[in-house]
Amino acid sequence: MKICRCLTFIGSLILFSCHCSKNTTTSAAESVPSTDNINQVTRGAKAIVYRTNRDYSNLVPVTMNSEKTKIISYPAPTDVFYKGKLAKPTPLKNGYLLDNRGINENTVFLNYTYEEYSRLTEAPSLQEMILRVAEKNPIVEIIDCGLRYQYKDEIKELNALIDANFPGCKKVIIKPHSIYLE
Repeated sequence: MKICRCLTFIGSLILFSCHCSKNTTTSAAESVPSTDNINQVTRGAKAIVYRTNRDYSNLVPVTMNSEKTKIISYPAPTDVFYKGKLAKPTPLKNGYLLDNRGINENTVFLNYTYEEYSRLTEAPSLQEMILRVAEKNPIVEIIDCGLRYQYKDEIKELNALIDANFPGCKKVIIKPHSIYLE
């Protein structure tokens, strides 16, 4: 009888200990932001300058996988805004553009203007988006010019960097890919 009570007591201790520990861990995780979130907040938005092989500045960008066989990221129609305006890139000197949407080496542009896309009630299907890709490899050059908040007069300072051939900036390597429609 004593052994049974002892085992019940030990079992209850283990059960309640695990339960309390689990709750403590969960609440701590909820109250303390992850390292990724802290880095995002402290890093801020990047000043990404890019050039394309044609004028796609009015077309909505989406992100494909590295093989450029699938669209992996796209905006909702309500997400094509930046600071209350359509998130079209900001024109800079020599055909360069300042990204306001999220350009990277796997970006392609859809044959939807920002205006058309913003009026949709929902995002098109992935199959429809693939069919509306305007160009397989539209990005010619991407330059990471650091954090946007570091610039007091963003356009003027980025144009000066363009004139000086981007000192202190990082050029992103663009690898040409093909899109295979299934």
